[in-house]
Amino acid sequence: MSSSSRFVVGFVTLFLVVFALLGPFIGYSGAWLMFGLSPFLVIWMVIRVLKDTSQPVAELEEGDEWGYADRPDLRPVW
Repeated sequence: MSSSSRFVVGFVTLFLVVFALLGPFIGYSGAWLMFGLSPFLVIWMVIRVLKDTSQPVAELEEGDEWGYADRPDLRPVW
């Protein structure tokens, strides 16, 4: 994963942990603001990770319906 994707994952994770732990103590407006931002931040994180091309992924062979790039022992058996 590229460094910018790692930053996004770390930032969103930290944001959600702070929201979960400090939500009751930051006030009504702050909690609603963080609650409203959280879906957009999670969507941003997911898109960023899915579009990350820093590690090449092997294409599936003809007839394969699924596969794992990091586990060569897990492959279709039929």
